[in-house]
Amino acid sequence: MPPRPPPAPADLAERLRAQRLLPLFTCTDADAGMGVLAALHGAGLRVVEFTNRSAAAPAVFAAMAARAAADLPDLLLGAGTILDAGQAVAFHDAGAAFIVAPHLDEETGRACAARGLAWCPGTGTVSEMMQAFRQGAAVIKVFPADALGGPAFLKAVRGPCPFLRLMPSGGVTADPANIAGWLGAGAWCVGIGSQLVRPEEVAAGDFAAIGARARALVASLPGSP
Repeated sequence: MPPRPPPAPADLAERLRAQRLLPLFTCTDADAGMGVLAALHGAGLRVVEFTNRSAAAPAVFAAMAARAAADLPDLLLGAGTILDAGQAVAFHDAGAAFIVAPHLDEETGRACAARGLAWCPGTGTVSEMMQAFRQGAAVIKVFPADALGGPAFLKAVRGPCPFLRLMPSGGVTADPANIAGWLGAGAWCVGIGSQLVRPEEVAAGDFAAIGARARALVASLPGSP
């Protein structure tokens, strides 16, 4: 099957800004993955990252992407922990709507640009952030954000570089005050993983707990009704 046309990088960026958080998770079973996607979708989340963290991840992602295209057509499912251009191409062919990486890799950026695929590389310095910006990153991941200095670091970077679309990831929690702190420091959105989608709940099939936590978190975001 040819890959679904991905959203333009600017379109993905706007959807992430509107959603304010990017949930990310991994699992080794497509049925469990679909349970997670349905729970997050039910909470109003329409952009989700599946991380490439196991040997099973490519096959699981391909199965989920095909099923999500049919069952959750308004969901954008991206692939994360993409380490090189070959992985980016393979996951896009499997249906990835965008690519997220823990690091900045020019070859991956070029591969994504050639396909019109939104790329969100990981960065840890202002120099890397500027390089990602010049390479057309849709949103720039700041990782590991908490270890780099937390919201104070983000605020300091945005002082001279307010045009950077920064997504802190790593150390972001499901505590509304924590997320409000990141957004208040100028985060475009935040990436949140096991604090939202707990691995033990995925393993137990407790998707109701994941959905309830996601709904509460979405309702607590600044500006929510």
